[in-house]
Amino acid sequence: MAYGRNYAFDGQGKVVATYLIPFSNPSLDEGCEVMLDNFESRPCTQSEIRELADSEASMVESQTPAGEVRWHDSPKGLPFINDGGCTQINVEYDIAAHRVLTVECNGEA
Repeated sequence: MAYGRNYAFDGQGKVVATYLIPFSNPSLDEGCEVMLDNFESRPCTQSEIRELADSEASMVESQTPAGEVRWHDSPKGLPFINDGGCTQINVEYDIAAHRVLTVECNGEA
């Protein structure tokens, strides 16, 4: 798998990076359901499907494509996912020591 590479200087002599495997728009043909309070579900309305498609298209567009590099203004601007296992790899690099400080997958899944 190829990662999109995102970097930022932390202002303390380090480069912080997130490597993310870009995800593609899932097919809405797979179905869409809304969970209800009683743990049952109902099919999504056309409006909900359009809203979901627009949201996912925006998210895909904001990703760094596989094999490409983007520099961000600060570590706070780096893209991230919640959990994700090695779909996201976090790296910290000490510029003066020319040494990688940490490399870790992002969470358990």
